[in-house]
Amino acid sequence: MDKKVFATRTFSAIVFGAIMLAGLLWNQYSFIALTSVICFGCLWEYFGIISAIQTYPENKKKTFRIVSTIVGMIAFLFFTIPVYDIFLAGYFVLAVPLLFLMVSLEFFSGPNRNFQNTALNLLGIFYISIPLGLLHLLLFLQSNVHWPWFPGNVNSVLGLLLLIWANDTFAYITGSLIGKHKIFPAISPKKSWEGFFGGMIMAIVTAWLLSMWLNTIRLQDWIVIAFIASTVGTIGDLFESMIKRNLGIKDSGSIMPGHGGFLDRFDAFIFCIPFVFAYLFLK
Repeated sequence: MDKKVFATRTFSAIVFGAIMLAGLLWNQYSFIALTSVICFGCLWEYFGIISAIQTYPENKKKTFRIVSTIVGMIAFLFFTIPVYDIFLAGYFVLAVPLLFLMVSLEFFSGPNRNFQNTALNLLGIFYISIPLGLLHLLLFLQSNVHWPWFPGNVNSVLGLLLLIWANDTFAYITGSLIGKHKIFPAISPKKSWEGFFGGMIMAIVTAWLLSMWLNTIRLQDWIVIAFIASTVGTIGDLFESMIKRNLGIKDSGSIMPGHGGFLDRFDAFIFCIPFVFAYLFLK
C-alpha cells in the first residue's frame, strides 16, 4: 500500500475511533447525537445509491431521497422514545403506520415499477433505522431507571464495536497473508475462509479480554457476541458489498478518507445489532 494512502487511512481511523468513543461514553446526549448522525449518514448514502435503479423522474430523485431519509430518521427516533421517556413508550408503534404511509409516496412517482421503488425504500428502514434504534433499547435492557445511563449500560455497544473492529482487522491481515479459499468471490473477491477464521479467533480472544475489562457481562456472553460479530458481521459486510456490486460502485460515500462512507464503516455493526439485542433479551 502506498505510504500516503496508509497514512491517510490511519489518521482517519484514529479520528473516527476518537469520535466514536467520545459519543458512546460522554453522556446520554452524546450517545443520542452519535447514533442520530450515524443513522442519518447511512440513510442518506443508501437512498442516494439506490436512486440509480429507482424509476423516479430525474428531477424528483433528490426530493424523494430527502423525504425517504426524513421518514427513516423519524422511524429511528420512534424506537428511541421508549428508552428516554417511559411515559411515551407506546408511541414507538407509530413507526409502523409511518412505514405504510411511506408507501403512499409512490402515488407521486409516476406509473413505472412503483412496487420496486417501495420495496427499496422500505428495505432502507428495516436495514438501517430499526437496528440503530434498537441500540437505545439495548441500553434499556440493562437498566430500570428513567434515563438508563451509567458506564455499564454502554458496555454491550462498546464491546460489540471493539469485537467487530478486531474481527475485521485480523480477517484482513490473515486473508492478505494466507487467504486462498474465497467465500463469495462474485460478491467480495478479497474475502477468504482463512481470513474469516483468523478474524473469528481474534474476536474470541478480544471477548476474553473484554470480560475482564467490561465485567458487567459474563465471559460466555462476550464469547457469544464475538461469534455474532464474526459471523453475522461478515454477512452484513457481504450484503453491503452485494448492493455496491449490483450498482457498480466502489464505496457508499467518502466521509472517511481511505475508508469510504457511513455504510462502508457500519455495515457489519448494523447487521449485528438485532442479533445481540435478541440474545441479551432472551438469555
